[in-house]
Amino acid sequence: MKRYLLSGLVLVMSTLAMASAANAGQTNLNDPAADLNGDGEVTLLELIEYNRAQRHA
Repeated sequence: MKRYLLSGLVLVMSTLAMASAANAGQTNLNDPAADLNGDGEVTLLELIEYNRAQRHA
């Protein structure tokens, strides 16, 4: 019985963790908010850093 209870708890916690990541405000290459260095062009590295910061905020 403990095994099923623990498995259910792990399942619920992992679902909640994925749901919070899905609600992060990620964007794409056409969004000027992801232009971190202000040169007017969004690179893949800037996009990755922007999306990572949005997930951890």
